[in-house]
Amino acid sequence: MAGKRSMPQDMATGNAAPRDWERHTPWILGAILLLALALRLLGLWSLSGTVYFDFLLWDERIYHEWASRIADGTFASKSVYEFPPLFAYLAAALYKLLGPDPVILRFLNVGFGVLACAFVYLISKALAGRKVGLLAALLACLYKPLIFYSVVPLKEMFSVCLFALMTWLLLSLNGKPVPGKGEKPAGNGRFHPLLRAAALGITLGLLINVRPNAVILLPLIPLILLWFSGFRVPGLKTACLHVLIVFLGAAVALSPFVIRNYRTAGEFTLTTSQGGFNFNLTNNLRNPDPYTWPVSFATTSPFEQGIQYTIEASRRVGKKLTPGDASRYWTRVTMREALEQPGAYLRRLGEKTLAVLNRYEAGDHYDIGFMSDFAKFFKIPFPGFWFIMPLGMAGMVLFGRHSRNAGALVALAAVYASTLVAFSMVDRYRLPLLVLLIPFAAVTLDRLYRLFREGRHRKAAVPLAAIAVFGITAVLPIPGAGDQTAYYNTHAVVLTTQGNHAEALRYWKISADMNGRYSDFARIPLAANHYTRGLVGEGNRYLEQVRDSSFFAVAKYELLGDYYLQQRQLPLAAAAYEQVLRINSGLRIPRIKLIYVYRTIEPGKVRLEEEKLKDINLFYDLM
Repeated sequence: MAGKRSMPQDMATGNAAPRDWERHTPWILGAILLLALALRLLGLWSLSGTVYFDFLLWDERIYHEWASRIADGTFASKSVYEFPPLFAYLAAALYKLLGPDPVILRFLNVGFGVLACAFVYLISKALAGRKVGLLAALLACLYKPLIFYSVVPLKEMFSVCLFALMTWLLLSLNGKPVPGKGEKPAGNGRFHPLLRAAALGITLGLLINVRPNAVILLPLIPLILLWFSGFRVPGLKTACLHVLIVFLGAAVALSPFVIRNYRTAGEFTLTTSQGGFNFNLTNNLRNPDPYTWPVSFATTSPFEQGIQYTIEASRRVGKKLTPGDASRYWTRVTMREALEQPGAYLRRLGEKTLAVLNRYEAGDHYDIGFMSDFAKFFKIPFPGFWFIMPLGMAGMVLFGRHSRNAGALVALAAVYASTLVAFSMVDRYRLPLLVLLIPFAAVTLDRLYRLFREGRHRKAAVPLAAIAVFGITAVLPIPGAGDQTAYYNTHAVVLTTQGNHAEALRYWKISADMNGRYSDFARIPLAANHYTRGLVGEGNRYLEQVRDSSFFAVAKYELLGDYYLQQRQLPLAAAAYEQVLRINSGLRIPRIKLIYVYRTIEPGKVRLEEEKLKDINLFYDLM
């Protein structure tokens, strides 16, 4: 059977470490983990000298405020969780003990980052032995995105840690010897297999409440466990028992959140309510590239985007929908669009597949290259995706069928990557994939080293060719890749909160001049600045560049309304605010301004607008 084949003989002998070398393995691993800790603490120290250390970006602020409310007992929501809840509850527990300081989460993530390196060692050891395990741990230690996301208060390193733990527990249930002379079985004999199966299920359930796209692993992991058995008695009986225990463990981990969702909103929801919104946001064919683009009827703010998606769905169907109903509505809308334009949709999926393999780190919060201008530590040329992906993919292609553990890792990688293609390719969402790529990258490097050391240069041609193919794939041009406008805008926002308005305007000007994906966002504050200074013509020129088809047309018309209101040109102000609400009916502030104007020029319309505002507020009250 293919599943029983071992690694190539020349690989196996390479894994047979001498006994005196084996005795030093714990010390070598300890040194690597200490290096990982030191690098992450240096990264944290470097970041602490920037304006980003005290300013919390989008999801960071959501989780900090959410955890603070849980900790002080004021959290009360009437709907299904809008964001994965586990990290918020973990943060709340720490806030309860130590106080609501986001620095706690930064140090927590440093710990998760080091722990992830240890799990990568265990996974790689189960794949190809101690030597490859140590090399993989070193690669994980030095991988720049893993260092960076270990020092910011996002949930990414928690999800990476859970994903790595889940993967190792899965491999430990194989129980087959690791390829290589003298190696022990992959399983950990100190823990009974049934306990490991229970831990696997619990870890998977926890992971789903941190990274909801991991729900796709629920059916895959049982299939892998059955495959480990070879589908033969008595191994099949043991595998079936493991599958049952995994499901029970997952149910235990998921049930508190599922029960809470049902008791609060009356909906049986396994994960969050945002699946349909995200599916539409990343797959609607109006997007000019495979990365996430905003829509005109919902703001880019994560605090309000899901709410306004729900309001728009309710408007379209003519009745108030719950977040869950709205999510299902947007899934149907997106699927219908795909069926109506199958060619365009398949082309988009192809672009998204290339985006998953591309070296470009498409960040929705940070760009590490941009951040390195302020946190100089990240100028150090640590290995990135451009280095790991070609090596890892070459390893999967060449050695993915040489053992059941290797096949399991390939299956996990393929299925998890499919969720990035189906939904959103964001750099931090791609991080769990590195838990699977890094071990194969280490296998490939080890293989090449031995081939060259032994003078078998011709045999090295195949892995080198595979590396070259995937290396070329990583640098293929993709629409939207490399756009920096969002990061310049974000930096300008941060500077504004620090009171540095002149420098903020400089960054907005750079963004506007780039004429990129988010340049329209920068043109709004630039126009507002010119209006404030009485330079109306200059302000108008910026707004004229924001076309009505732009997703920031709402901000354009709201600014015009504010200008006309200040000039007491009330009919023009009303027309501008009306245009805002035609585009995005879920906004509250423009409707309040419109009501204010109507009280003077159209008193008969005030009551209707107040009723609409009352109805809209109900959606916000749910969250």
